Amino acid sequence: MRRLPALDVARGLAIVLVVLHHAVLHLDAAHLLPVGWRSVNGELVLLRMPLFFLVSGLLAASAAGRSWGRLLRSRLVPLLWVFALWSLVRFAVFRVVTPRFQPWEADSLVPLLLAPLRPTTGLWYLYALAAFTVAARALGRRAAWVLVPAALLSVATSEQVLRAPYYVWHQMGRCFVFFLLGWCLRAHLLRLLGTLRVLPAAGLSAVGAGVLVAHGAGLLDVVGAASAVSVVAVVCGLAFAVLLTALPGAGAGALCAAAGWLGRRTLPVYLVHELVVGVGTSAVVALGVAAAWGRPWWLPPVWVVLAVLVSLGVRAVALRVGASWAYEAPAAVVERAAGLVERVGGVLQRAVRAPAGRGARRARGGTP
Repeated sequence: MRRLPALDVARGLAIVLVVLHHAVLHLDAAHLLPVGWRSVNGELVLLRMPLFFLVSGLLAASAAGRSWGRLLRSRLVPLLWVFALWSLVRFAVFRVVTPRFQPWEADSLVPLLLAPLRPTTGLWYLYALAAFTVAARALGRRAAWVLVPAALLSVATSEQVLRAPYYVWHQMGRCFVFFLLGWCLRAHLLRLLGTLRVLPAAGLSAVGAGVLVAHGAGLLDVVGAASAVSVVAVVCGLAFAVLLTALPGAGAGALCAAAGWLGRRTLPVYLVHELVVGVGTSAVVALGVAAAWGRPWWLPPVWVVLAVLVSLGVRAVALRVGASWAYEAPAAVVERAAGLVERVGGVLQRAVRAPAGRGARRARGGTP
């Protein structure tokens, strides 16, 4: 099925919210955050990653029919390559330049060494995306059966009924259902988005904004409200993306084109933006200009624009100097890693089958 422009727009909006989230965190740690932004950022948690994972699951669903070998080479190894490589980069930058704003990543080598099992960095989305893809592919046609348990897990984690020992695991428990919804309902979602018109899209967008504002104001302070608001916000976020693609006028067209263009380039922004935010915040503090600035309301949006532009600029320079390996796993690495996984999988399969085969032969030998 064709890829709708609204999906790229939705991804573009989601990555902007991710950048804003980290800008708020770093500015807050440096005591530079303007009044009100902490509350806004806290409310957007109900939309940001759920929307990102829903669209990711929808786009990843084409991998459902691939063999494990092809899936390893086309998606899993490339994801884990950039996750491992940029985890090293983040450790170096945050340890040398911004240790006071990112201590949980840079205070020792332990978080870095445990990242394959216990990711604690801002790159956890890549880790979760690989894990969710493996889970959905392994479930096959049974993936739809897991929607209800995944929804219950999401509610339990969102409402703090179930608390994972680490933030990333907690977020994965909250967001898996959204990835699975995109994976399982891809055809239906594409059909609905393709037929959604301007007025219904505008109405849904207004509903989503209203629900988020009401929840932030404490008007929906009941058990389960956060989970329900998150679902509504994601649906309305998709509707807003459709609305941007349908609005007439040069301004709306330019905004839609920019969001869609960014939505097709989320990886370089995701990998680099927090480094830009962290280094920029440290520079502001070190230069002492924070006192002259105060806490202007425009500081987080400026940080977002700066982080996006620098991230894309870093990628452009990397490609110009032949360092595409920073964003794409080299073919040799992909082939060797996939081959190693396939060999290990074959050994494990034979080890599992051998006892079963011996048991079957004994059973046949003991039958009269």
